[in-house]
Amino acid sequence: MGQKRPAQLARGATLAVALSLLGLFLLLRLTGGRAAWPSLARLNPMLVALSIGLVVVNWLFDALRMVVLVHALGGRLRLLSAMRISVLGAFVANVTPFDSGGEPLQAYLLTDKGITVGQSTAVIAVKTILNAFARLCLGIIIPGWLMISRAQWHLPAGMNVALTIGLSAYFAFFVLSLVFIAKPELVRVIVVPLLRNRLVSRFVRPEQVDKALDFVDRSVREFRSALQVFIRDSKLALITVLLLSFAGWLTVISIPALLLIGFGMHPSYAEVMGIAIIFYLASAYAPTPGSSGAAELGFAVLFSTIVPVRLLAMFVAVWRLLTYYLTLAVGGIMVGLGVVRQRPKPREQERGCAS
Repeated sequence: MGQKRPAQLARGATLAVALSLLGLFLLLRLTGGRAAWPSLARLNPMLVALSIGLVVVNWLFDALRMVVLVHALGGRLRLLSAMRISVLGAFVANVTPFDSGGEPLQAYLLTDKGITVGQSTAVIAVKTILNAFARLCLGIIIPGWLMISRAQWHLPAGMNVALTIGLSAYFAFFVLSLVFIAKPELVRVIVVPLLRNRLVSRFVRPEQVDKALDFVDRSVREFRSALQVFIRDSKLALITVLLLSFAGWLTVISIPALLLIGFGMHPSYAEVMGIAIIFYLASAYAPTPGSSGAAELGFAVLFSTIVPVRLLAMFVAVWRLLTYYLTLAVGGIMVGLGVVRQRPKPREQERGCAS
């Protein structure tokens, strides 16, 4: 990751945690302050453990998607290595604006497993687009089914706005991603003006620019070749990844229902899942690292329709602890261990100085 990268990640994590704690503090003040704390005593620890298990299962599903796609290209990727890549990608996504850093890091880490840059990009691109498709489908199917099957259930105005914005943004992202996957050559249309201009020419020699563009062209060819393999020879792999994407999202949106049951409530499972998928659609492009701050307050607003005010702050805090802070902790430990392993040992440093 380089020496600067861990420092950048640490700053992003610090900002994300600060915004998250601020959001929880504001929520606690708005919903009763200290009176909310006793509700934690009623929380069933078995359901908390089950929720943690679902978080780990979601990591596993993401890892399996990478394993299936890499194997479809003739490569080899161990499940434990894929789990590490999945968690590190989730960690970086949680500390970068718009969750933008996760997929590029996963593609980079896959190149260490014996596949090319173009192939690793194709693996992550296909995984991401199928995951987006699954989330979009659930965001339409679950609320739609609820409104059809239960006429008395209506989305409040705020939730309607969130759903509209989330679905629109997600649909736009989905279409744009499909365009770039179908026409990867468009990347060159963007990259060439960025590299061939007067400003860049002051700092980068022409031969270095040519080398960079050759690398882009080679990666695009590898990407297209990998994509053709998926479409022509690996349709079963694509179906498997799509099913794993649906399963992953079902585990994620089941966690709020389990926590509410753990707090002693008896919610409609389908209604909770519907609200949860609306939240994940609407908050997908929040500009803060990991959607921190916006996630806590937005989740509270959406669930305020079914969760009592006295319980709302603790419910949101426990949900965020399991679905966000757990990934930060595990991913942060992995990043820390990686940095320690990359540092030269004292004897190696002495040899380097002597040479």
